[in-house]
Amino acid sequence: MGNFTTAKAVTFLDIETTHLDPKRSAVLEISIITDWESGSTDTWTTKIKPKPIEIEFASKEALEICGYNEEAWEDAPSFEDVADTIASKLRYGPLVAHNISFDINHLTAVFERYKYQQWNRELPDSAKTFSFGYPKIDTCALAYMFLPTERQNLDTLREHFDISTEGSHTAEKDVNDCRQVFYSIVSETIKE
Repeated sequence: MGNFTTAKAVTFLDIETTHLDPKRSAVLEISIITDWESGSTDTWTTKIKPKPIEIEFASKEALEICGYNEEAWEDAPSFEDVADTIASKLRYGPLVAHNISFDINHLTAVFERYKYQQWNRELPDSAKTFSFGYPKIDTCALAYMFLPTERQNLDTLREHFDISTEGSHTAEKDVNDCRQVFYSIVSETIKE
């Protein structure tokens, strides 16, 4: 498998959700950045239009934090429309996110709700599957291990690395900042 310095790709992920509980949550927005060993970068971001029942079970606080309003999400695709794209983009690892277990738990719950199965060799090729790149790297944990900050939330790390907070709690801003935090920590800890 090698290590970070020999990885074919590094994929960064951030999602915004309707609730903190994965059983009640829908994905409102997702952003995925893949840095390829060739030096090219793919960035993909989309809002995802929740179903009325998903809004019914949503946390008002979560919707407010994410800036959700019906008008801004009116033309967004449904999860069904983008599920295959998400699944294909997340299979490359290492997979990096800030508090990665949050993103993985929510995406797993939503994929399973839409009858996707976690990929394994025994499933037929026709099965709707998803998998997550390996290893899964949490920038919150990296910050805890390598930075002198009292806290490890993304806003604290933005302050530490002098990254603007403008636009935070959007998937695109948060994934870009997570990526910047990751490479900043890596550059301080990996010696060639």
